[in-house]
Amino acid sequence: MSKRELPSDIQGLWSKRTSEFWREVRPYAGYALQSVSYALILLMLAGMYFYPRFLNEAPPDFPFRETAALVLLPFLTGCPVRTFIRNADFIYLLPMETKLSVYMHRAVMRSFWMQSFLLLAVWMAVWPMYAMGADGNLGEFVHVLLLLIFAKRVLIHGAWLELKLTDRLPIVQWSALRWLVAAAAALLLLRLPLWTGTLAVSAVLLAYLGALRLSGGKRILNWLRLAETEQKQRARVFRLLNYFIDVADIPYRPTPIRAPMKLLRGLGGFGYDSAHTYRYLFTLVWLRSELGGITMRLTALGFLLIAWTRSDALAIFLFALFAGLTMLQLKELQKAYRHSDWSYIYPLPPELRMRSAAAVRFRIHAACLLLLGVPLLWAMSHPGYAVVTLCAGLALSYVYARWTMRAKKAAKTK
Repeated sequence: MSKRELPSDIQGLWSKRTSEFWREVRPYAGYALQSVSYALILLMLAGMYFYPRFLNEAPPDFPFRETAALVLLPFLTGCPVRTFIRNADFIYLLPMETKLSVYMHRAVMRSFWMQSFLLLAVWMAVWPMYAMGADGNLGEFVHVLLLLIFAKRVLIHGAWLELKLTDRLPIVQWSALRWLVAAAAALLLLRLPLWTGTLAVSAVLLAYLGALRLSGGKRILNWLRLAETEQKQRARVFRLLNYFIDVADIPYRPTPIRAPMKLLRGLGGFGYDSAHTYRYLFTLVWLRSELGGITMRLTALGFLLIAWTRSDALAIFLFALFAGLTMLQLKELQKAYRHSDWSYIYPLPPELRMRSAAAVRFRIHAACLLLLGVPLLWAMSHPGYAVVTLCAGLALSYVYARWTMRAKKAAKTK
């Protein structure tokens, strides 16, 4: 941003920064929502089935209140503040620091309202758990929600003052104190009787505000830390989007990921024959990219959900659902190396890439199916049903791999 583009209206500057950020994110957000929709549907179905079952079958002495407080804690403690400060602002905005109070106040309040809506959603999710342990009613729901929002406002104020600190030790100390205050507020509010917990939480929050007041609280902005924090938060958003679609420019330094050699050899082979070339590379891409992480997380989640169920129909449904989700993710593997120049230089058969991609995809998918088939043995009423379901899944995976390879080969010849 140049000096002649610097707006005189600070609120206009805020609107400009937020619109620029959303324009940068929008091209990836649509694809991410399409990918995450499957996971959301899956979580909703799992929650609708398992959450009421958990509440009904839990023992009478189960710590419902403490569990609800534990779920609320990270959403109460996490207090990121987006300021959209850039390194170039050290030149153009630093001389206007005394006029930026409106801009910074808007940044804090925007973060507060967005996190309050998230806190409301989480409180609605854990309310049945709290009501089970405390026999709560609608009045208690609103009462606790208002106190949680008040605690969130106090904690965001503390987090904003932390951003103005420069020394590492005070930053760690105040951050640890904020975590302790948030943990105490969540536990006291949900564990004690309603009005006793209200008085205790109010006392803790007032003491925390008093400590912030006595510390003096820097009025001068720490521009370096604001820029670094904004850069980290922006990188976090793009890394999250990169789980669902390749982001062209991720603003962080990439770190190398080592692939386990035994797994690499088992899935892709490690020979020096030309037939192993693409199999090795495709397996390496899967292990080192987000495809590997997504596939492993889906398989682990499917394993746990299938292990928890005791219905044949539901077990088969979950097995088919996770088998389809993992295959959907593995479809992206065949796109690797499709534009590589060296594939035309080295003496490799043209159809080797498609054949190797199909082979690696089937091996990985078969390994996922075998893992998903383990909990079928005790989730279904007879082990024979589990074996038949697993064999059917493996057969369909093999047929799909052969069909896609032949379809691509036919399309190439045309």
